[in-house]
Amino acid sequence: MPKKIFFILCYLFFGASWVLAQAAPDPIRIATGARTLGMGKSFVGLADDISAIFLNPAGLAKADNWQLTSMSGKLLEEFNYVSVSGLYPTDFGNFGLGFIRSDIGGAFPTTIEAGSDPDNPIFIIDTTQDSMTYYNNLFIISYSDNLKRLFSLPGLSILGDRFPSLGDINVGLNSKLFAVNLTGDHISQGNAYGREIDLGIQGQTLPWLSLGANAQNILPATMGGKLQYDSGWEENYPAVIKFGSAINIIGENNSLYKIQKHNVKLLADIDYELSRSNDLPPLMHLGMEWKPMSLIALRAGIDQEIDGPNSVANNMTSGIGLYYGEFRFDYAFHQFAGAPGVDNHFFSFSYGANQLDTIVNSIELNLSSATTYDQNITLKGSATDPKIVLIKINNEKVDLSPRGDFVIDISLNIGINPIIVEGFAFDGKLIKQKTITIIRLTDYPDIPQTYWAYEQINHLATLGLISGYPDGKFRPEGSINRAELCALLIRAKLDETENIPAVTAQEFEDVPLGHWASKYINLAIGYGIAKGYPDNTFKPTADVNRAEGLAMIARFANISELPYANQFPDIAPRFWGAQLISAAYQQGLLKFLAGEKFEANRLLTRAEAVEMLYRTKPVANKLKSMINFEGK
Repeated sequence: MPKKIFFILCYLFFGASWVLAQAAPDPIRIATGARTLGMGKSFVGLADDISAIFLNPAGLAKADNWQLTSMSGKLLEEFNYVSVSGLYPTDFGNFGLGFIRSDIGGAFPTTIEAGSDPDNPIFIIDTTQDSMTYYNNLFIISYSDNLKRLFSLPGLSILGDRFPSLGDINVGLNSKLFAVNLTGDHISQGNAYGREIDLGIQGQTLPWLSLGANAQNILPATMGGKLQYDSGWEENYPAVIKFGSAINIIGENNSLYKIQKHNVKLLADIDYELSRSNDLPPLMHLGMEWKPMSLIALRAGIDQEIDGPNSVANNMTSGIGLYYGEFRFDYAFHQFAGAPGVDNHFFSFSYGANQLDTIVNSIELNLSSATTYDQNITLKGSATDPKIVLIKINNEKVDLSPRGDFVIDISLNIGINPIIVEGFAFDGKLIKQKTITIIRLTDYPDIPQTYWAYEQINHLATLGLISGYPDGKFRPEGSINRAELCALLIRAKLDETENIPAVTAQEFEDVPLGHWASKYINLAIGYGIAKGYPDNTFKPTADVNRAEGLAMIARFANISELPYANQFPDIAPRFWGAQLISAAYQQGLLKFLAGEKFEANRLLTRAEAVEMLYRTKPVANKLKSMINFEGK
């Protein structure tokens, strides 16, 4: 026993490194949480729960719910470790608090037995001295956020615009305060206080790969980064740079492979101690977490430690995690090569820490496409969180299988269909809500899928900009008259919420107040899209030729005239619409005529009018808002 106590004190005071004295012990080396200890302390790249406060504070930015965790355990059956930490997300970033206490009491001072072999000394209790006690308290205040929000602050928005990909990167900071006390063995002035800083960064480089780095204890001693005893004795905290990676090998989402509901993560970290001897080798931390189901996780790892000058020891670790709703229990077993045969057990209990893994994905949906022509679709899903006992879709109850799977047929309307999926606990509490958007596109029986403007016509019809005839057909090769084109362009110009004012005065002799298109014609004249004739007529039923139709659509899209560059062999530079044709061609409105004649006097077909309108920026923006529904 005395020999073991001597080893414990050496391990603590010299940080398991026999090559440098005056190294202050940082209890984060052990008290990282049972989950991370079970994975060999390889967590810098993953850092997906409250344990990130110890190994990479940048990972705290991932949380969207408050979390608590605690850990207790013994090192070498003698030294007690206790930690408590929590985080709270806000609109200004995520804040965390942590406390670690490591202590030992009643440790007897030892001395080398007289006459023992110097190469294999025998330590015996020194009864002439008082027993020793020791504690090391660490208080942590953390802040973390993603760069996307930080770049939205005044003065930094230019960075967000210039480097949009940086929005996926999280950053974090730990401010650490130490309080140490050592008594016994005639020790006086054994109180000490210190402070340090950790900086972390983490990002998702690929859907299945995340990388991270953490710089621990980087506050220079000249700025207070040290432990100072009342006696004046000072010790520096070893500065460590940690790099880590996390690979999602198997999983239902964002993984290399998918095997049912299994989830396997492989983790690898490497440590470089900057403030120690250059002869110190880097340390590796390797870990694996396998979740065969949502209720359990099995873990294993290798935690390397310095075992002597230029020597590294591989400490084997293992652990298990049990999940129930928002609660998680973790156990870890950790070997230490310097004390073979001594069991080291650590336990953690957490609230909210598994929500990043299960609650966020507590409702999994399987949908083959977000756009469809079908009136009815089948939506499949599963409630992966065991606390969810009831699913409602658009406020309608859905039957759940014993495994939490559900299947439902949904009827769709033309256009955008929001589908709200909610998961409830037994007491009626809402656990998770997801909203997806399904777009049902319009189609016409007289337009086959092989028709050149099939997509353009159906998309504009879905937006409500165009409509078919009473018999359900669209007649794409039919002509379009001036009144119809005015109506089409005004619908495209106005938002759905804008009302078209009623006509109170007759503008043209041939457009009476009761004419179906009078309000569209008046607005088109007001916007400068259309023009009347000198005899105060509009000729609403007159079919539009290509040149006239292009002129109206170009004015609708605010396309300015450009010098004619002989894009079409049948259009002379002196033609009245040549410059508008040139501008429309360069903006892509006339792609369907590439390599052909323009034929200015040829009647514009309904399909051609839709095609040109489809290529304009105002309509493209409307289409983008409809199709690009991510986040709705």
